[in-house]
Amino acid sequence: MSGEVKVVSFFSIALVVLVLANSKKDDVIEPEQVTVLQTEVREVNNPTDIEPISSGLVKPILYTKVTSLRPLPPFEDKTRFVQLILPAILVAKHKIEEDRLRLAALTNALEWSAADSTFLQHLSKAYRTDDITLLDRRLRTHPNSIVLAQAAVESGWGKSRFFKEANNLFGIWSYRANEPRIRASVSRLDYQVYLRSYDNLSESIIDYFQTIGRAKPYTAFRKKRMETSDIDALLPLLSQYSERKEEYVRQLRSMIKFNEFEQYDNYSIDPSYFVSKVVEE
Repeated sequence: MSGEVKVVSFFSIALVVLVLANSKKDDVIEPEQVTVLQTEVREVNNPTDIEPISSGLVKPILYTKVTSLRPLPPFEDKTRFVQLILPAILVAKHKIEEDRLRLAALTNALEWSAADSTFLQHLSKAYRTDDITLLDRRLRTHPNSIVLAQAAVESGWGKSRFFKEANNLFGIWSYRANEPRIRASVSRLDYQVYLRSYDNLSESIIDYFQTIGRAKPYTAFRKKRMETSDIDALLPLLSQYSERKEEYVRQLRSMIKFNEFEQYDNYSIDPSYFVSKVVEE
């Protein structure tokens, strides 16, 4: 109950501040300089279109229309899969961290703009909470190795139909007819299953992080990832992601170890792709 009172108070104060801010018509607003990430969108017509990753600095390339990685020899297909997915993971994590930092700035701000209010409304809807403290906890991510392993399992190393046709890495279902989606090849007894469709792989990963961030089965996982990034501590708390439960966890752990996915946990976006930009209000 106390959390609800705090939220109402927070939004009420924000509304008053917003009204006061809009009433100051004579204020001079100086242009603001911000740093933005420049990404590249690239279609994959053949595996050679995928940029190799040769160091811990990754180019933020968002791949789309990946027809198939099937013709590649064993092991090379897995290498290409990582090169395909890792940039999208890093871009998604950067976007989520930007949202978290903006949320933190708003909690301490004396004035809000209309855009700030819209931003918070959108974020609250995506993560299904108006509690600012809880929202901050949900705007967290976890090691790249875990994301890579789940993406590999759920998409069959990039060979699934929903991956190739909809950039859907994790087989995330669609429940709304007005959103981009594709028809699943199988259906349940009393309804047809649809899968979400995304413009690029990073959008799919953001949706995955939001699912982990808000769904009740992952409450313990969210709490643990606030304390540690140790995959052996985190993986057992993802058993609810699959009907196979503990077998699924064992598969993820085996995949991470065998493919040495943990080496990618410290990879980051190439800083040369961050540029300064002047934004005028």
